[in-house]
Formats: sequence, C-alpha cells, structure tokens
Amino acid sequence: VDYCASKYGAVGIHESLSAEFRKLKATGVKTTLICPYYINTGMFDGVETKSPILMPLQEPEYVVRCILEAVLTNKEEMQIPRFMYFCTAFAAILPTEASRILADYFGVSDTMDTFVGRDTQPNPPMTVKVVPVRETTFTPISLEPVNKAPAEADAIAVKVAPV
Repeated sequence: VDYCASKYGAVGIHESLSAEFRKLKATGVKTTLICPYYINTGMFDGVETKSPILMPLQEPEYVVRCILEAVLTNKEEMQIPRFMYFCTAFAAILPTEASRILADYFGVSDTMDTFVGRDTQPNPPMTVKVVPVRETTFTPISLEPVNKAPAEADAIAVKVAPV
C-alpha cells in the first residue's frame, strides 16, 4: 500500500504543479511524470507478470532511455510500457467494477505474490514535518525530516516556490 500511495502522490503533485505553473504562466518550468511498470532490479525480485507481452518487467537501460527521451523532449508524461496508457484511459472512463474485473484478468493484484524484494527487514517509519517556506498564491512547502530514514537517505528536503 505504501509503495502505491507514494506513486499516486507523485502523480497528484505533478498534476498540481503543472496546473499551478500554467496558471502562473511559468513557461520556463517543465515537469515530466515518469510512470514505469516494474523494473527488473533487485527491488522487484520475484515479481511476476501474468501479461508479459503487454506488461513485461522493464529492463533498467530501456527505462533510462525512455526517461531521457521524455525529459529532453519536454514530454509531460511517460508511461512504460506504452500499454499502460490504455490502462490509465480505461480506468478513467470505465465504471469502477469494470476496471477491477480487467485488473483481475491481467493479474494486477497477483504480481507481488512471489515478490522476494531487496530487503527482508522493514525500514523504520520516517516522520516529516511540513514547514511553510513563504506565503504565495499556492503556498509552497518545505519537507524536513524529523528523524532519519535508512542510511542511504540522510535527508529529504523539497522546496516548491514560484519561478
């Protein structure tokens, strides 16, 4: 749940920032949302897809090429593999129950059944406090860690401010 929630949050913040930049006519600011399916790395060891032709595990080198292409050509969004565009469109127009039936058919909820993962020890929870940077029309924020995350992430600091 936490992994999916973070991805959903990335989509939401991208959509919000993009809308705000358009409103502010901040033409010098570009954003690119990258939505890859599972990438064949240690993070997803053991993950299996029921639809390897439509939704294969992605090789890291391919994903990097797609990301570079998207950023360098100012694409607003890149979904990898391309079949994910159809999934997103269907989820948006189909009734919820129909979307769930398709998800079951493609085995979306079963992909993690054989998951081994990179680490068997859960990471300790991280607490962050939200601190206003300065007041503007869209209230930029800064995230500062209250306690440290795992060793590879000593700090998280995100500042959002108009250009």
